Amino acid sequence: MKNNKSNIVLPPANGSDFKELFKYATDIGVGLPMGGDGLPIGTWTPQTLAAALSEIEANKTGVDLRAVQHWFENNDKGISAPSINLLARVFGGGDTEATTAWRSELTAGQRRLMAKRKASKSKTKRQSKEAVVEDPTLAKPRPADAIPVGEFPEQSFVQTDTSGISGVQHHPKTLAERCEQILSGAASMNLLIVYWLVFCGLGLMNYVFDTLSVTYSPFEGLDKQVGFIWAPTLTVLPLVALPAFIYYVSELTTYWKRVGRSKCILQGVTSTDSQGSAAWYAKVNDFKFSFWAIALFCLLFVFGFQWAGIYLPAYLSGDANSVQIDRYLVALVRPEVISIEEAMVLSFVGYFYTASYIAVFMFGLLFFVIIVLDFQDICTTLDVEGNKIEGRQIQKEGQKVVWGGFRVVVFALWLATLVKLQITYLSSDSSDFLSWVRIDMMGAFDATSLRNGLLENSSISHFTTFMMMAVTVSVFIFGVLRIRSSFERLAVYNRIQQSKRDYLALSEMLGVIALLSISLVLVGRFTGFSIVVGISAIASLHVLSGPKLRTY
Repeated sequence: MKNNKSNIVLPPANGSDFKELFKYATDIGVGLPMGGDGLPIGTWTPQTLAAALSEIEANKTGVDLRAVQHWFENNDKGISAPSINLLARVFGGGDTEATTAWRSELTAGQRRLMAKRKASKSKTKRQSKEAVVEDPTLAKPRPADAIPVGEFPEQSFVQTDTSGISGVQHHPKTLAERCEQILSGAASMNLLIVYWLVFCGLGLMNYVFDTLSVTYSPFEGLDKQVGFIWAPTLTVLPLVALPAFIYYVSELTTYWKRVGRSKCILQGVTSTDSQGSAAWYAKVNDFKFSFWAIALFCLLFVFGFQWAGIYLPAYLSGDANSVQIDRYLVALVRPEVISIEEAMVLSFVGYFYTASYIAVFMFGLLFFVIIVLDFQDICTTLDVEGNKIEGRQIQKEGQKVVWGGFRVVVFALWLATLVKLQITYLSSDSSDFLSWVRIDMMGAFDATSLRNGLLENSSISHFTTFMMMAVTVSVFIFGVLRIRSSFERLAVYNRIQQSKRDYLALSEMLGVIALLSISLVLVGRFTGFSIVVGISAIASLHVLSGPKLRTY
């Protein structure tokens, strides 16, 4: 049945599923305008079909081009009920009878596709179980050449053709890919080992230069300790906070890349491990500029500006110029302990080390942002076809991302707090770090008449720690809001709502982050600040005992 306006053809009632019906309709140009020769004008492509769908007045939200592209591809991905109504109107070409027929047949075809997919999944699971029972060789380790490329996603591949022979060739990894490789999987342990070796190396250098424990006198009667072993940024930070931060960044990145992302995507479309790996690295490479910006910022400002702009002029002039005297600048007032040349070398290595862990700090937060945006993109383009079970699974993966991000953020705030404690102590008139904390705690309960005072010096690190805190908190809030917006889409589409338990957990997370942030800002501001810092640390450890990514 045809008319002079559109190519109107009723759907075949032959038991076809949605993919077969869709291919039939697009192949013969159902719904396309008719030319003078009695043939359809043009062909259906993802672009032309998406444009036709967007022109329908009832289509207020539009249909994403990627969703239309999925319909054209040879996969198991179906179509949502609202999209069926719109597609039926396009194929109906303005004819009421044809539109109704296409709506009915597309709906039936979608049900047939879902049934085939579920039957295929059940058959695959059954065959897998039977293979495990019947074939004991499956338990044996596979040779290296039998392992799919996708199981090593940190390697990037391009297909080339040399002299007519197709092969596999490595291409140089980008900075973003190298950072992802370092901060995920077993490679993150290599990074931890490097930092522990650097810690040992710095300790050995300070031992040789006799600055493990060294004092200076800012005024008569006070011998202030500024040695290596008294600095929390060179003891607690590399031994506790930094390893924990790297571990949780690696756990989140590895889980999302190898498990969580696949669980979300495979709810609606089949893909190979290598395809999933390529998509993940494409998302990471979208942020190549950000990785380079962070690396250059840490090299030029955290290292270059502070060492070459503050410490080097002090060494050359012999005057600290109101800058805090620390284990590096103590050479200006105690030249008999360490020479200026030795202090220059020590400070050069020390600030390069500081710049490196600030870069790791920022890379870790950036990976959380990348994972959140990747999850949101998947939720935006994925069609879970009104299936509540699949929708809940995707929501569960989003909750895991929030938990993983929370752990990363907690130890990021720990890093910033340790730096703030160190520079605030150097501004105090206490003889050593432990006495400074003890006097503050006892003073809060009026158990001593002593009070901590301040010296006349300054440090740019006060501003640095505030910015570290502000960036960390902003990243977590950004991530939560993006994931919640994805949850709202799932709730509308699948009628899935978050439980009270989820809201309670999120409230606890935000409460701990607020407490850590407040304690950081208040360090040294009033008597008893150390108690607030201790409470915030204990509270963060309590909430960190929450569910793990692989078991939640």
